[in-house]
Formats: sequence, C-alpha cells, structure tokens
Amino acid sequence: MASLVGKWSFVSSDNMEPYMEASGVPENLREIARKNQPNMEISNSGDSWTIKTVVGEKVKDSTFKIGEEFDSVSLTGQPLKCTVALNGEEMTETQKAGDIVVTITRKVENGQLLSTMTINGVSAVIKFQKA
Repeated sequence: MASLVGKWSFVSSDNMEPYMEASGVPENLREIARKNQPNMEISNSGDSWTIKTVVGEKVKDSTFKIGEEFDSVSLTGQPLKCTVALNGEEMTETQKAGDIVVTITRKVENGQLLSTMTINGVSAVIKFQKA
C-alpha cells in the first residue's frame, strides 16, 4: 500500500456532474467543485491511516484503522459511518449516510492515483498525480 502514500494533485475528472447529481450535492457546492481542483494526501503510521482531501476551502480529514468503522463528515457536511478495506494495492472506502451508500476505490495505475466514487450505480473517476 506504500504506492498510495503521498501528496496527490488533481489531473482530471470524468462523469462528475452526474455523480454529484446522484449524490444530492447542492448546486452551490457543485459550483465550488467545478471551480476548484481537489488535492489529496494519504499517510500511514503503523496501523493508522489518514486521508486528507481539500477542495477549495472545504477540507475532509479522516484518520482510521483498516476494517474498523469510524465516524466522518462529507465535504457537504453530511455525517457518515465509514469503513476502509485493503485488497492488495487497492483501498476501498464504504461511506454510509442512512440508507445511502457511497463506495470509493483508490488505486495507483501508471503512476496516477485513480479515485473511483460510486453511488446508486453512478460512478465518477478523479485522477491525481504525485505532487
């Protein structure tokens, strides 16, 4: 999983508008997402992991242990129950807000971090490169 660790800068995104619509992201926050490129930092210390995502002035900072449920808050302010699993070099985060489930898969391919987010069958992919 060492391949995921580091600071990552935005390269491109695919299918974000349909994904944000399916996620119920309010228009004002969609506008922030359109105008700002996300950056991500993934760190690991022992069995503790931290993922920090920054979009404009919005920051989501989560520290967790693999396989243990933890509380988090989405960039839209929604309280979440999350669990992260590792499968080889792939990290899969499951976020639950009531009956809504979002799956985020992060893996490195060809030197880029691919973050694939899925809700209700709608997926978006954000590509990052090492900062």
